[in-house]
Amino acid sequence: MGDPGGSRAGMAGMDRETAALRWAEECRHALKTPGAYEWWYFEAIDAAGDGIILTLFEGLPFHPNYLSRISRHAHRAGASPFDRMGPELLASHYPAAYIAVYQGGKRVAQSLNIFPPDSAEGNSEIPDVRIGPNRMTLRQDGTFGIRARGYTYEVLRAQPRPRRDVVINATLTFAPTFPGVAHTRAFRPNGPDGAQHTWVITAPHGRLTGNVQVIDHSEGVCKVDLHLHTLAYHDHVYGHGGLGLGVTKTLWGFLQGENWAAVWNQNIVPGESLDHADGLVIFEKGSAPVVVEGPSSRLENTRLTNWLMGHPTRVQIHGSSGQGHPVELQVANDMLMDTTPFHTRLRATGTLNIPGYRNYTGRGSTHVWKLRRLKWPVLSDIVLMAIMPVSEDDPLWRE
Repeated sequence: MGDPGGSRAGMAGMDRETAALRWAEECRHALKTPGAYEWWYFEAIDAAGDGIILTLFEGLPFHPNYLSRISRHAHRAGASPFDRMGPELLASHYPAAYIAVYQGGKRVAQSLNIFPPDSAEGNSEIPDVRIGPNRMTLRQDGTFGIRARGYTYEVLRAQPRPRRDVVINATLTFAPTFPGVAHTRAFRPNGPDGAQHTWVITAPHGRLTGNVQVIDHSEGVCKVDLHLHTLAYHDHVYGHGGLGLGVTKTLWGFLQGENWAAVWNQNIVPGESLDHADGLVIFEKGSAPVVVEGPSSRLENTRLTNWLMGHPTRVQIHGSSGQGHPVELQVANDMLMDTTPFHTRLRATGTLNIPGYRNYTGRGSTHVWKLRRLKWPVLSDIVLMAIMPVSEDDPLWRE
């Protein structure tokens, strides 16, 4: 059988020596504390609005049951990560995968499948992760081979409805621009339990090729058939405690041009100022990353989604690099792409200006999360409706 991801290297993983030298942080991590999680995220949407978003999870940090158990444990144990705990407080209990397919700028299919406890596979030496029927492998040629399958759900009258007769099937190759993990930093401040949250900005710039289909088995038709070749983004986040503990809101985003990318994040913490982002990192082919720590930030012209989630339509970030060079990022969030009770994704366009050097123009995404909403009874019930369990003997997994 030929390689479905489009690379002559097949799905053979990278050798351990090269992986340890360049890609160690991309590997799977040990997750042994309550509320821990890890995900690998890919986003590839072209200028016409065709594309895919894929996230593989070990420890779905947005699962309402996981969040409620984390909160009860933290209250009972005095926020200590070392107290005795049951399996439902461990990341291994919640392996999951999310897939969203876009055509013409609109999301045309999405899936959120959860798999049996302890079924995630991978190791700490080579980036090769398997979550149910989904697999991400760093190949010998330095590209990522990706296979993804998921049962979809549709939303009717604000309520998700499972569609086991409609399946997403993707076979992809992601080729990073940079020859190793580009940068690692904190994704958010340490939690009240002291837990660290690490942002592995693995490949903020790359190209994704491959095929994405949405197949309706009830009608025997392929509803969507995309052949992708576009700029793409990939990162990887892992944490050793509840993602939302101690944080009111999290914002993060990226812009990309043909040979560069800019990535930023901002966490809103109770009692702290709203006028500073956590960081801005700039990547350009052939150059070391430019890191701006704690730049000033302005979140302007807030609007509400149908779920009453507030999001800025403009973001302005100003700061200086470690070498003292001024940097300015201006982001326009010009279209609402996805909205849920706790998450909003916006299409972003903008400019990156380094005075005296260059002015860049690019496009990307902005994400806004308010995870504490997942503790609200009605909203948490809606999210639970979207999470479809898939067993190991399911045809989706065996095929």
